[in-house]
Amino acid sequence: MKYQVVVLCVLAAFSINQAAGEDTVIDVIKKADGIELTCKKKDEKPIIKGNGLKGNPIYLSYRDNNTGEYECGDNGPKIFVKFRTCDNCVELDTFSVVGLAVGDVVATIVVGVAVYLIATQARTSQVKPTKKRSDKQNLIRNDGTNDVSYQPLKYRKGERAEYDVLNKK
Repeated sequence: MKYQVVVLCVLAAFSINQAAGEDTVIDVIKKADGIELTCKKKDEKPIIKGNGLKGNPIYLSYRDNNTGEYECGDNGPKIFVKFRTCDNCVELDTFSVVGLAVGDVVATIVVGVAVYLIATQARTSQVKPTKKRSDKQNLIRNDGTNDVSYQPLKYRKGERAEYDVLNKK
């Protein structure tokens, strides 16, 4: 029962609104590069006003400055027209999109082949630096015990020399 009353009220409001606005109508006709607004009234032909323009019909080209509210007559119905244009856009056709996709695939393959070729090259031995460091000390070769650079360890029975064993700390 509740829903029947709600539906009846909505239908009544809709029919009253249509009956009140039947005598004046704004027609919008799409053209190639704009739209045309025409105000139709049963007995007379009122003027459409809005956004600095007057006339019946009014031709509006697709430009952002034609965006605004237009009114049919003095107290007639109003319509808000919104234009959103793209000044610096590029239209992409099928061939452009296919060309971009093929170019992307080709570039990816070229980069992949280049990386593969560089990675699979035969590796040569490491390059030795040509410049020697000045603070590097040359190691003394140990040819035997008769070298004067080394002091021999003294082995005595039962005695331990200072460096015979590693100390555990």
